[in-house]
Amino acid sequence: MLTVPSYTRSMPQAAKPGYEIIPLDLARVPTVDAGLADAATRYRQFSTCAADALGSGEDRVLLKGHLPFLSLVNRASSLHTGVVSAVRESNPHAVFTLLRAYLELVVLVYYLDVYPDYVKALERPMSELPKGTRKRFSELFEFASGEMPGVRAVYDLLSEMAHFGSTALWHPFTVDDEAPPEGSLGTLRYYSGPSWRRPDDARLALAMLLEADEATFAVLDRYLRHHVKPAVDAHRARELAASWTEIPPAIASAAVAEGWLTACQEHNALELAEGIDPSAFDAWLRERRAIRHRV
Repeated sequence: MLTVPSYTRSMPQAAKPGYEIIPLDLARVPTVDAGLADAATRYRQFSTCAADALGSGEDRVLLKGHLPFLSLVNRASSLHTGVVSAVRESNPHAVFTLLRAYLELVVLVYYLDVYPDYVKALERPMSELPKGTRKRFSELFEFASGEMPGVRAVYDLLSEMAHFGSTALWHPFTVDDEAPPEGSLGTLRYYSGPSWRRPDDARLALAMLLEADEATFAVLDRYLRHHVKPAVDAHRARELAASWTEIPPAIASAAVAEGWLTACQEHNALELAEGIDPSAFDAWLRERRAIRHRV
C-alpha cells in the first residue's frame, strides 16, 4: 500500500511495520479521464469474482461458505462505486472517507483468510456479542502490516480526513501566493462546497483507488482459493460418494494402490486421497466397473 507524498510531510517517518513511506505512482493515472476509464474496467472484475465463486453449469452449488465471500465482494464493489462517484463530483471528503473504509475491508479480508472462523464475530450485531469478540481495526492493521508495507501510514492519513483531523480542517482553504500585494502572504481562498484543494488531487484519489482495488482482488482471491473452493470440492465429493454404491474389494484395493483412495482411521473407511478431484475418481471408478462387468 502506498502513501501520498504531498500529504505525508506531517506524518511520522517511523520504521515500524506498516508505517513505511512509499511514494504513490501517479504515472499509473495519467489523466482523470484515463483513471475513471480504468476504474470502470476494474469494476467488472467484481462480477467475475462472484461468478468464479459460484461456478458455472447445472451442477453449481450455493453453500453457506459462499455468503461471506459474496458479501465481501458486494462491499468492495459498492465502496469502489462510491469513490468513483465522489471523484466525479469533486468531493474529497467523501472520496477519502470511502477510501478509508475500503482499506478497512482489505485488512479484514486479509485477516479472515488466515482466521476464517472470525466470520462468526461478524454474523451478529456487536451488542449481542461478548465483549472483546470483535477485533479493533488497529489490531487488523497491525496484523496486515507485515505483508502490506505502508498500510498503517495510509490509514492514519485517511483518518485525518475521515475523522475531521488537520487534513479536513484546512482542506477548504488555499492561499494564492502568486504576485501577492506588498506585505501580504497572498490571497486566502475558501470554498463552502466540495472541491479539490490541488489540481492533481483527483488523480491522486484514483491512484489510491487503483491500489485499493488491486489489494482487494488479491485478498479476495486468496479467500476464494483457501476457503470457498475447497468447501465446494468437499461438498461435491460427498455428493459423489453418496452416489457410489459399495465398491468391490478388488476395485477398492486398486484405488488405494493407485493413490485414489486412502484409509481414514477416524471414520474407519476409505476416503479420497488428498488432492484428488472427485469427478476424476468417479470417472475412474465407472471405467473400472465397466471393465469388471465385461470380464
